Amino acid sequence: MIGRIRGNVTPDEVVVAGNHRDAWVFGATDPGSGTAALLETVHGLGALLKKGWRPRRTIVIGSWDAEEQGLIGSTEWVEQHPAEMQRTVAYLNMDEAASGPNFNAGATPSLYRFLRDAAEEVPSPAGGSVLDRWRAAGVKRKRATAFQATDTEIGDLGSGSDYTPFFQHAGVPATDIGSSGEFGVYHSVFDDFDWFTRFADPEFAYTQQQARMLGIEILHMADADVLPYDDAMYPDEILHYLAQRKVEATRQGLALNFAQAEMAARRFAAAGQRVREMQLAAAGDPAKLNRALRAAESALLLPEGLPGRPWYRHSIFAPGEFTGYAAVALPGVSDALEAQDAPRAQAQLTAVAAALDRAAAVLDAVR
Repeated sequence: MIGRIRGNVTPDEVVVAGNHRDAWVFGATDPGSGTAALLETVHGLGALLKKGWRPRRTIVIGSWDAEEQGLIGSTEWVEQHPAEMQRTVAYLNMDEAASGPNFNAGATPSLYRFLRDAAEEVPSPAGGSVLDRWRAAGVKRKRATAFQATDTEIGDLGSGSDYTPFFQHAGVPATDIGSSGEFGVYHSVFDDFDWFTRFADPEFAYTQQQARMLGIEILHMADADVLPYDDAMYPDEILHYLAQRKVEATRQGLALNFAQAEMAARRFAAAGQRVREMQLAAAGDPAKLNRALRAAESALLLPEGLPGRPWYRHSIFAPGEFTGYAAVALPGVSDALEAQDAPRAQAQLTAVAAALDRAAAVLDAVR
């Protein structure tokens, strides 16, 4: 099921938000809580429409079917709308909204700051904002990056939910949010209304929180004059991942040349920083800037896809071949290192460098 609110300024630009509605058994938490939160977000958008508000960009709301059988509904929709995917500026996912009180999130690196800013605006049932509680949980990123100052843990996107076709196949920047707890009834007959109201979210307070989070994400992305991406942060993550792979290659005794990929990441970093300064200064033509920001993410796709699994096209993130849901960074290189295939690893480093150069060139073209 698809709902659509047409934008009144740039209607060809699209923001998609979604949740799946199918479950293995009763699915009170997964996905029922997410479906309830999504519908409440839609209720809020409807109230704004009645007051005369119209979004700058078109908003699409997706209720996906057959997620549990292999992300079938969302994948079919993405594959059937390739032209619209080129104009989709973000996919905002929610699976199970609440199995407990602990906010968690994953995102494309360019949306780390966007997600953190949204969390700052949403009240937490435990007091303060969602960001306050996120910080108070004491979870911090395990390395010093440009994002360390926010004191929040944002995961990488692998697979296991409906962001996969948008991000991994179509190159649409994405976020995935939830509120977690002890969820020992996952995918079982015990994930029912009784369990949910006794243990997960008895007052439905965190389900409401997640509806507000998704709503704020949609409003921020749909109404921003300039897309709220941060491409100054992306290359910092990539350089870290390249350093990890270099250590792995050395440990295996594989003589790989990382210089080309490292130089390309630094070019992307310089271009991203310059564009970030333009965003903050409100400089340049917003329409051109928005097109470049969106095109930079698409530039990171591999035209031929990953070796052995060409449907996965993102050069920076994919689920690992044998990790299930978990994300693997620089997947083509990682897969080759795992196979101890030096020629394939070097070829994938060259492909990553080319993707980073394409992204840098797209951003450098904006003046």
